[in-house]
Amino acid sequence: MFNFDGNFRRLPVQSLGGSSIETDRSRLIKKAQDERKKREELRKKEISCITIQKWIRSFHQRQAVKRRERLNYESYIKTNGLKNIQDLEFLLKRLLYYYDLNDSDKLITLCQFIIKNVGILFEIILQNNNSFIKQKLQWQFRIQKLLTLCLKQIFVSPSTSIAIPMRTIEIFTSFESIRNFAPAGINENDLMKFSRQIFSYMIDQNYYENVRKMLNEKIAENTYDEITTVPRTEISKVILSMIERPLKLVNCTTGDEKLDSKILTAFTNDILAKDSNSTIINFIIPSLAKSKDFPFMKFLNFLYSIQIKRTTNNTFNERNDSNVIFNGFLLYAILHLDENFLKQIITQGCLQQYLIVIGSMINCISKLPKANDKYIKFSNYEEDEDGMNDSDDEDNESEPDEEMQPQFERLILIKIIHQLNTENRVNAIVRNIDSILHLPNVIHSVCVIAHNLMIFNRAAINEYRLLDLLAFKPEFIRTLWYILLTTKSEKNNLCISILSKGITIPPNESFLVIPILASFCALFGRLLSTLHDGEFFYCNFDTNQQSSIEMTSSSNVEPIRNNVMPFHIKDIIHMCLTLKELSIGLVELAFPESRSAIRDHYRNILLGSDDDVRNNARMNQEKTIWSQLLRVCVSLLRQLHTRDLRCEFAPAENWIAPTLNIPLDRPTDLQFSARRRGPRPFQPIRDFTRKDLEEGPPISTKQIRSITILKEIPFVVPFNKRFEVLQGLLAAEKLRSQGDMQGFLQGPQTHLTVRRTHLYEDAFDKLSPENEPNLRTRWRVQMVNEQGLEEAGIDGGGIFREFLSELIKTAFDPNRGFFILTKDNMLYPNPSASVIQENYKKHYYFIGRMLGKALFENLLVELPLAEFFLSKLAGRHADIIDIHQLISLDPDMHKNLMKLKSYNENDFKDLGLDFTVVCDDLGDTRVVELKPDGANITVNSSNWIEYIQVMADFKLNRQIHEQCLAFRQGLANVLPISWLYMFNTKELQVLISGAEIPVDVDDLMAHTRYGGDYTPEHETIKMFWNVVKSFDDLEKRQLLKFVTSCSRPPLLGFKDLDPPFCIQNSGDDSDRLASASTCMNLLKLPTYSDENTMREKLLYSINSGVGFELS
Repeated sequence: MFNFDGNFRRLPVQSLGGSSIETDRSRLIKKAQDERKKREELRKKEISCITIQKWIRSFHQRQAVKRRERLNYESYIKTNGLKNIQDLEFLLKRLLYYYDLNDSDKLITLCQFIIKNVGILFEIILQNNNSFIKQKLQWQFRIQKLLTLCLKQIFVSPSTSIAIPMRTIEIFTSFESIRNFAPAGINENDLMKFSRQIFSYMIDQNYYENVRKMLNEKIAENTYDEITTVPRTEISKVILSMIERPLKLVNCTTGDEKLDSKILTAFTNDILAKDSNSTIINFIIPSLAKSKDFPFMKFLNFLYSIQIKRTTNNTFNERNDSNVIFNGFLLYAILHLDENFLKQIITQGCLQQYLIVIGSMINCISKLPKANDKYIKFSNYEEDEDGMNDSDDEDNESEPDEEMQPQFERLILIKIIHQLNTENRVNAIVRNIDSILHLPNVIHSVCVIAHNLMIFNRAAINEYRLLDLLAFKPEFIRTLWYILLTTKSEKNNLCISILSKGITIPPNESFLVIPILASFCALFGRLLSTLHDGEFFYCNFDTNQQSSIEMTSSSNVEPIRNNVMPFHIKDIIHMCLTLKELSIGLVELAFPESRSAIRDHYRNILLGSDDDVRNNARMNQEKTIWSQLLRVCVSLLRQLHTRDLRCEFAPAENWIAPTLNIPLDRPTDLQFSARRRGPRPFQPIRDFTRKDLEEGPPISTKQIRSITILKEIPFVVPFNKRFEVLQGLLAAEKLRSQGDMQGFLQGPQTHLTVRRTHLYEDAFDKLSPENEPNLRTRWRVQMVNEQGLEEAGIDGGGIFREFLSELIKTAFDPNRGFFILTKDNMLYPNPSASVIQENYKKHYYFIGRMLGKALFENLLVELPLAEFFLSKLAGRHADIIDIHQLISLDPDMHKNLMKLKSYNENDFKDLGLDFTVVCDDLGDTRVVELKPDGANITVNSSNWIEYIQVMADFKLNRQIHEQCLAFRQGLANVLPISWLYMFNTKELQVLISGAEIPVDVDDLMAHTRYGGDYTPEHETIKMFWNVVKSFDDLEKRQLLKFVTSCSRPPLLGFKDLDPPFCIQNSGDDSDRLASASTCMNLLKLPTYSDENTMREKLLYSINSGVGFELS
């Protein structure tokens, strides 16, 4: 700033060359691109302006020409009138050019003239003189345009007459009319050609759309409130005729495929597939179905070709490249239009096309609310979580929005289900199903139909005729299984193997596999439920098919010849292994460790995507499909396992999954309560409310997997592990209910005084829900003997166990009347209990509570319960019908019912059976109908399966429903029913009564403790074990009951006896008897001089039966 020449300020330097800007290559290119883009936009704007100006000038020019021609028309008609064809030609040319809705009168005038001179006009239109070909074509085009204007004229005004336009349309579109007015010498082909030209043009001009509009506007909504083929108004008759005319062209043998496709596309979209109404449903479709001219076979082949294109293009939307709508309305129409063509479908070999077309639209019934209000057709148990209605899914499945789905559409979808199961249609399909077994795509379509029916209704396999008859087609079932064993993914891996590993498969592969797998499981499960054990072991198929597993069954069941069992035992063993792995894999898929779909789900919610509703519907549908697949797979696996329990056809290790990791170290983590919220199967993780979190942390994925396996397929876990889980759950519940002070005479207790001679009566009164609502607390029992004196001894647990054992034995005593014996001396509720006791439900509730208390306290009671009764305690669906359980109730009835399978129609007539049963309530005989109006329904060859089912249902469920319901509710009041889902009927019997195994003296010795001066080496102790080993099994059990109050050893051995078995020295008096403190599992044993004396004293003590007086 400063220098030394005297100037203190720098002079400004000015450049006259302009500003200097540094420019690189990229900036130059960007600048050139921007300038080029601006020039391009200017050119587009200029072209657009020119185009707009051109259209405007064209419009104004056309309007001017129309005004001029309109004036010419009016001038001509005033001057010359309308007298001949030349006048018609002059006027018609101009009217067709400038016509608008205000020219209705002119159009009607010309139409009237045409109607009067139609013969002359047809001579011109149909002439064969080549010199007048141009005139002919011109008149044909004019007629086509005239007919289009006539269609529009119908909708001009409600007050305008439509008779003239309708008559004009009829003359030129009705083939019969054309034939009548055509000049002589014109052959049929020329007439047909003219008719095709007319309709080709009119279809392009929305012919069927206008006809549908006319139907909606000209026919009152309530005109056809019931099905009829008789038109109730003249306009109805005309509209039906207009619908039929193009279809008659399609029905001609010398048709034009392109025109046929055009006609059928318009007919399908505008008449059948568009939102329907009562006129379409109750009049148009029935009339078309009755018509002999309806081209159903061509219509079927047309739809089949469309579906093949859709499948090839992998487009599964309602609309596709050909713009043909596939929906429920169209399916309903097909199922009505085919009524007169079922025989023709079979004879012409079109069954595969028919099934594929139906299968492509059957998913429309997914819009219906699920028919899950009853799980099994024949019983109607309703109960909460503590009762008998244990839902498979924790949450109700999402139902369609009532406002989004009109009531009329729901009625149509329900009718579709009914139509699919009509007798003629089902017979046509089932009788010819073997002819399409070599076509996998057709088999897949059949399975898609079955699968959608099962998704809609869980009881579909019992209620729907189609599924019921398919279940008895062994070749079909066998084919399904081998398709599953051979269907591979794009990477050449078996699809079911991928699912077995808990790995998801792409949608296109799941679409192919899931319907077949679900259908196989449901149909084969249905077949199994009707097979006798002997029939199960007989298969007449070639033994050298597909399977290489060697026969390992050791069953003694004698095979019974039949034609319905599709698999050999070696195939069944392999099937069990596959289904076991598949079920476990599906559980892993239902509750994956991570859920990537959550991110997309929440993104759609946050961004408010337009497809949000569609995505939610898709997710709900996928959840329903996968959940249903898991349900039917597990159901079939359980059926096979139940059969194996009876017949023992598979090795025991076949059912165990050694790789499963159940958290036995912390069994309290397995919270079985349905009220605890956690991950839902096949769904994103839901949000948790504050209330949910206050109840405790949500269940983890690992926990819910373990719980699902233990509930659904517990037999894949060894019994010992499941019993340990139960013990852990019981211990945790005791800690919550009884506190941590569980020592001798510690903690809160319920005091109870009962008379030994009136155990049941006193207990029923003092342990009623009103007096003792909670039975999980510790009890302290004081017994009163026959003299009315309190028995000696303080209850530290032993008296309680004796009291509960005797109480349960008394309650189940057949002489009391609440339970009776089967022919195998097994106990089950008395169907006539209501006659014996008015308030019998309270008694069954009480007895259920007592058995629940015994299980809660790990007390074994000797109760031989009938298998079918046990299944109602351990089964998730206590009302499910297993005909084979009838053996445990009445073997003779089961045998006689099974004989019905071999009877013919004459045999049934000789039997004279109907759907009734005679009941004897203690001498009071009454007839009960097994189904509504059963007395008037005879048993025959077509309904004998239903008769067996309803009879078994009555014997096993209905007649003891109230008793079992009350008993199970009482049991659930003490012990969560869901805990018993881990065990089958035989295992539950073991839990209640202990295992039918000899007392292992060596195991007892190894886990016995000694008190006083006794040691294992003491002479008295050595004599004691020698004496015990010399006892027979009954005497060993009596000794065990004397010391522990239970005659059976603990389920997992004496290491689990709590407190441990203990022997204490009670003195040197050899005349004294041995005594016991059962509350401590303590044997007070004097020192005896020899083994004979000890044996005599021990037997006297254990057989005295004087209660606790010896203590």
